[in-house]
Amino acid sequence: MSTANFTLALRRQANRRGNHEALVDGDRRWTYAELDADVDRHAAALAAAGIGPDDLVGILARNHATYVLELLAISRLGAASVPLNWRLHATEQSWIIEQAGIEVLLVDDDFHADAEAIVAATDVRLVIGNQEQSVASGPLLDDLLAGVPDKVRVPDAEKSPDDLHRLLYTSGTTSRPKGVMHTCGNVAANHYAQVLELELTAADRILVSAPLFHVSGLEAPGLATFVAGGTMVLCPTFKPDDIASVVKSERITGLVLAAQILFGIQELHRMEDLAGLRYLLFAGVAPTVRLQVKEALPTVRLIDTYGMTELTNGCCYMDAAHEMEKVGSLGQPVAGMEIRIVDTNHNEVPSGEHGEIIIRGAKVSAGYWRDEETTARSRRDGWFLSGDIGHLDADGYLWFVDRRTDLIKSGGENVATAEIERVLAAHPAVAEVAVIGVSDVKWDEVPKAFVIAHAGTDLDEETLREHCRDNLAKFKVPRDFVLTDSLPRNDSGKVLKRVLREEEGAAR
Repeated sequence: MSTANFTLALRRQANRRGNHEALVDGDRRWTYAELDADVDRHAAALAAAGIGPDDLVGILARNHATYVLELLAISRLGAASVPLNWRLHATEQSWIIEQAGIEVLLVDDDFHADAEAIVAATDVRLVIGNQEQSVASGPLLDDLLAGVPDKVRVPDAEKSPDDLHRLLYTSGTTSRPKGVMHTCGNVAANHYAQVLELELTAADRILVSAPLFHVSGLEAPGLATFVAGGTMVLCPTFKPDDIASVVKSERITGLVLAAQILFGIQELHRMEDLAGLRYLLFAGVAPTVRLQVKEALPTVRLIDTYGMTELTNGCCYMDAAHEMEKVGSLGQPVAGMEIRIVDTNHNEVPSGEHGEIIIRGAKVSAGYWRDEETTARSRRDGWFLSGDIGHLDADGYLWFVDRRTDLIKSGGENVATAEIERVLAAHPAVAEVAVIGVSDVKWDEVPKAFVIAHAGTDLDEETLREHCRDNLAKFKVPRDFVLTDSLPRNDSGKVLKRVLREEEGAAR
């Protein structure tokens, strides 16, 4: 059978190295043979819950082994997974469930309260975690598993490269999250690139601490670990102290870290715990911090990267031979990918000149789910338009200049200013609002809101903050609120956020 179903790689590893350790979650450990068998059991259980090929299955859970088993089981059945960001407010999660058309939502025990709110707002069916049921609808996963016969075998559903593998929702420059479509071909291309660029082998022990609802957790290298026959080790939190401890105790050889986590490990003086790494993958780390890390970890390969959900993770990786010579660069395109820098007329510019970063290749997403207009705007002549500004040097290495104007990058999460503005504008006392990102040592950027109140209303910062907390995920709530009488505008009356950013920069 010719198929692009990723879980065939797991079946091959179970046959080739069945006794090799595949998955670690605290004290729980699986060999490849055990993992493959457990995926069959979960696939049979989910099939009993009515999940079949091409269904959309949401997952609301923290990083743990059951999450990985569910992802693999969904793939084995030929369905598509939709990992939900558990940091979002239940109203935001409900909107995604409705927009995606998710048929079934798998919920772990930490999120029963969210599930109750979601059930009240949507028609989604639930499969609840492994403890006592606390919501009105949906079977218990344990009960479904209890009904599965011993040594069940579920065939890997046949899939083509163009078939949908998953949806990942990401906040872009619009006011609502967008569902990025990852096809089976996108995922296969990324796994090939990860194995090649990171030189992954069965000897590798890869820590996954980034949340599995994020492309970094899933694909950097994430599930590619199983393609290489290595060991995936889960960390249930992404707290710096926990990560440092697991790296040391589990003899981790590689991981991806958000900039603020690396910053936290430095603050805790735990860098020595990372000394056994073979590589460390990151993005958004200032060159000065990177040099400090290299001094502390001289034998570890430090890999700067450029990527996004629309590219099924990283598009450029820094190679070991040039990591010190090209400090500040994000490397060259990974296997199967091309990058150009173009001007506003889409003409390629000479090396060294700034312009928009555009990308094409097998890892470029098929587009945005149920949003043909936005998909079309993001493509031109077969190239994906990133909206980011950068340049290529004479050797073809990418240098990042600036991110999308209105997109805030906060702690590894993309935050759309338009979404925050939409929520604030709904408050009856708010006449107008503009939100920008301001620099933050730990989180890179955080939102800051400038608000004009309706005349005669009594409005204060705490009222605005509480309103945001009631409607937005915590990381989207502005750190600062400025009550003002006016906002800078151009001749047509449009608010000039550029002026607000310049004034904020001058103030700092």
